[in-house]
Amino acid sequence: MAYPILTGAVLIEATGAALNMAGLDEGGRTGNVILVKQLRVGRNRYPYVSGQAWRRWLREVLYTDFSWEPSPVTREKKSVYTEGDPIVYAEDDIFGYMSAKKRSKSKDKDNGESGTFRRISPLKNSLLVSVLPNVITDDFGHFSRNLKEGEDYVPFEHQHYTAPLQGVCTISLSDVGRFEVGEMRDISTEKLQKHKEKLQEVSPNIYILPLEEKARRIKDVLSALAKLRHGAQLARHLTDVSPVVVILAFLDGGNAPFQNLFSTPEGEKVIMDLKRFESVLDDYRENLLEVEGKKIPVFIGLRPSVLLNEEDVKKYTEGNEFIEFCGTPKQALSKAADWVEKVYRVLG
Repeated sequence: MAYPILTGAVLIEATGAALNMAGLDEGGRTGNVILVKQLRVGRNRYPYVSGQAWRRWLREVLYTDFSWEPSPVTREKKSVYTEGDPIVYAEDDIFGYMSAKKRSKSKDKDNGESGTFRRISPLKNSLLVSVLPNVITDDFGHFSRNLKEGEDYVPFEHQHYTAPLQGVCTISLSDVGRFEVGEMRDISTEKLQKHKEKLQEVSPNIYILPLEEKARRIKDVLSALAKLRHGAQLARHLTDVSPVVVILAFLDGGNAPFQNLFSTPEGEKVIMDLKRFESVLDDYRENLLEVEGKKIPVFIGLRPSVLLNEEDVKKYTEGNEFIEFCGTPKQALSKAADWVEKVYRVLG
């Protein structure tokens, strides 16, 4: 296999949302306007959530719900970096890092490690972009409670929107738990020596974690995606950002092909574009990973009443050996997680 990945598409219902803010715009009625992040395509504006933002949401769920220990952060004058230890910290393994460490002048503080180390994130993700254009609403508010007599209230504005957001992500199965040793690579020689008993050498300067640990980390990420939460302005909007539709596949190839599968051709109600999906499946069917002589199917899960063509989607999956309808998004993510260890046993 050239480059085995787990890839997926997600759809999120952002209702009355202001999930990712672009900062202050001093224009507007109040001169105090907080804007949501948005893309402009011609005259259309599409609100979006940055890739960095929903990676942060995923991290927070992994910390709180799956007991992932945050990698310690070092703040220097012009840089900030995590511990850069993907053996101890699953966060560093899955999300990657760049750290440039100078040797301490103090012998008491010198840990013997210096240099630049970088890890390309095995987890990659897109923006979460609104399927609908021009849904951004300007909301006027003011602070007026408990002011003293004669004091003027303070006006302000912020933006919000109601729209389905779609995005894609991939996890490189061969890169999780695999570390190259040396300058400008994943780990230093010092870290290798410190944790060598936890690793297996597969070739000169390349070491891997045990299969079970690699699988556990990926399964945690999938489970966390089902419970995704966080975002800006939740005290006012309480937006649920857990996926309402997921599509997942194990592929040999680095592409994330399930892009832009959701649209709104008849107005506000979203559909899954089955013609586009079928075209993608036709091109990538031969790339579906195989275990015990059988292709692993594409897993689909959805929340009822989200898709206008929900029944067409279910009918399309019936009798199709390359697709498995799993029920809810959580059930689809759980089904994919069940296959992770089996895939790793094939990969070796």
